[in-house]
Amino acid sequence: MPSQDRMQEPLYTMDDLIDARRGILRYARTFPPGPERNQHRQIALSLRRLARNRNWLNAHTVQATQAAE
Repeated sequence: MPSQDRMQEPLYTMDDLIDARRGILRYARTFPPGPERNQHRQIALSLRRLARNRNWLNAHTVQATQAAE
């Protein structure tokens, strides 16, 4: 039976989520317009939507001060 620690999802800070979205958008710009570029842009858009969802944020983020401890 898997331990509780393995089943726990990672927690992020808002800075981590913003940096991830920014990085994905920058990576998408390296591709010429087309399906691959659009796929990466959709991923960035999904991260943006998650960042606006308070229920998801409460379950998956920590305060920056808690992360520094």
